[in-house]
Amino acid sequence: MRRILLLLENKENRRLLAHSLKTRYEVIVPDVDTSQGKTSALWEQSFDLCILCGVTLESIDRQIQERKNAESPVLLPFLLVTSRQSVGMRTRYLWQSVDELIVTPIQKLELLSRIEVLLRSRLLSKQLSAANKKLLMEVEQRRCLETEIRSSLQKERELNELKSRFVSMVSHEFRSPLQVILSSAQMIEIYGEQLSKDRKKQFFQQIKQTVKTMTQLLDDVLVIGRADLGRFKASPEILDLTELCRDLAEEILLSMNSKHAISFVTYGNCCEACVDEILIRHILSNLLSNAIKYSPTDSTIHFILQCADNEAIFKIQDRGIGIPLEDKETLFSLFHRAANVKNIPGTGLGLAIVKKCVDLYGGTIAVESELGVGTTFTVTLPLPQLALIRR
Repeated sequence: MRRILLLLENKENRRLLAHSLKTRYEVIVPDVDTSQGKTSALWEQSFDLCILCGVTLESIDRQIQERKNAESPVLLPFLLVTSRQSVGMRTRYLWQSVDELIVTPIQKLELLSRIEVLLRSRLLSKQLSAANKKLLMEVEQRRCLETEIRSSLQKERELNELKSRFVSMVSHEFRSPLQVILSSAQMIEIYGEQLSKDRKKQFFQQIKQTVKTMTQLLDDVLVIGRADLGRFKASPEILDLTELCRDLAEEILLSMNSKHAISFVTYGNCCEACVDEILIRHILSNLLSNAIKYSPTDSTIHFILQCADNEAIFKIQDRGIGIPLEDKETLFSLFHRAANVKNIPGTGLGLAIVKKCVDLYGGTIAVESELGVGTTFTVTLPLPQLALIRR
């Protein structure tokens, strides 16, 4: 039911008007002297229309404006009941605070009509405000949707571009290995009986190595693709990080059939660490294989692991060809290879994989390099507290 607040100084007028209105509306009648402005408790109540007299208007004009401002943009109507002689005296306050006035003596039908018009205006104002809020929400939702669509389209364009680059790169990189396999197979097929065991072994070794290279290329492409599609997530588990690094170093040397040495040193307690083994392997295997690939034969790669202050720090240092200064800014970009690699084989994906894995881990990677002297990569990864993991 709609609520009407009566703020009339004359108690008899207040009683009569309340009696006349209570059959249609919920009427709020204060038991305080409104002429003294003692109406603060009334403002805490909700109402749809206030009917007041001139004396009350003068005493609570400021409170009326504050209440109307608080309700804005919804209309909260105030109806002034006054005599014809007093209208001029109320001009100072009239249209700042009052929305309608009615002059005494009051005809009941006219009063009810004015009240209904004001209440209807408030209802329409509420509906308009609700419609505006709904419209603003719809506009904001549409804006967010458009932003998401633009972002999706941009991501789709980037993925399409990436896909095209992958196809182009893979077709280019596969051409030479496939030619090696084809040539070796033809030599065995044509001259099989005439070839010595050592020569046959050499051809078979070339085929195996080439297949291995192609497999690594495909693996790298899949890793990059999964990372770009957001299908890579860190899944840490408790394991011996020292043992993992030591095993990984040995695996790299064996897989590359390398004559290099890897000097592995560890500091701090790394025997129980909460890490994602897959991401760690992607990071370290690429850095270690690069260190071997770009360093002189028989040289030593220094591999340092340090666990402290809830983080693991990996340092891999080589004495290889180094990285030109102009290549450092794009070092972790897809397909980027430094200008001084010459004929050293590679796809330009290894460091891009490293960077993506480090980012997924929430870690950092830094590089220091000097041409002809060597390169040091430092990877810092967060280590969750074991006490929290075990809870």
